[in-house]
Amino acid sequence: MKISVYTSAFNLIQHGFKGWRESISRACDFADEVVVCINKSQDDTLIQFSQLGLKKLKIVVSDFSYEDPLLDGKVKNTALQNCSGDILIQLDIDEYIPENQYSNWRAYAEHLFNNQDVDCYMIPALNLYKDWDHYKDINSKWYMHKRGFYRGPVGFARKSDGTIDTNRSDTCELIDAYGGLVRSALLPNTIQDLRNGSIFVVHFGYVDLDSRIERNQKFWDEHWKREAGGEEPPHKVHMSIDEFNEQYHHHDLKI
Repeated sequence: MKISVYTSAFNLIQHGFKGWRESISRACDFADEVVVCINKSQDDTLIQFSQLGLKKLKIVVSDFSYEDPLLDGKVKNTALQNCSGDILIQLDIDEYIPENQYSNWRAYAEHLFNNQDVDCYMIPALNLYKDWDHYKDINSKWYMHKRGFYRGPVGFARKSDGTIDTNRSDTCELIDAYGGLVRSALLPNTIQDLRNGSIFVVHFGYVDLDSRIERNQKFWDEHWKREAGGEEPPHKVHMSIDEFNEQYHHHDLKI
């Protein structure tokens, strides 16, 4: 059984993104294949990826418009469709699998491969906040799945003007050929479950708050509004350091 990790990237250097090299390196340590789709960029993101020299890394290039409200899902789907693994794991460029969980992740992948009842395991993400020792919340996503599916907005979230209802979709759901959600099983996802050994993904996109603000200001605020057809997205888009006022807690986990 072969495991592919796939991700997406664009304008990482221009947007001041940090930690992407470590994220890709960790993915290559774990998976049999790592596929990254790099959309046309206004910086040297593609060149810097090409210089990593990682044997398991496969780079594909896309040319989607940055005015496309479905951009994020389309880039992720391009990476997905270029995977050759039996079990596929989608990770964002600011996420990774903890090293001490590699064997457990492979066991879950083997179990899913032989599971006739579901096609995907929804796995919790530990959303770090302000530093590496604290987290804001935990959410579950369609991380691990079988072949034969797509990334894009679920059908019931599509609007007639080509945008989406962002209360129902982020354009990146795991869907079938008809736009329906795949058969999925939710893995244990409380902080106590994680402390007791349940597998999880580490999301470090809110560790460096200055970097987060820079990315929001340069791209994500405008893009998320474009997804929603000009409406404000349902989630908080932090545009200044004073807006980071969510509660957070010590996670006590080895990450």
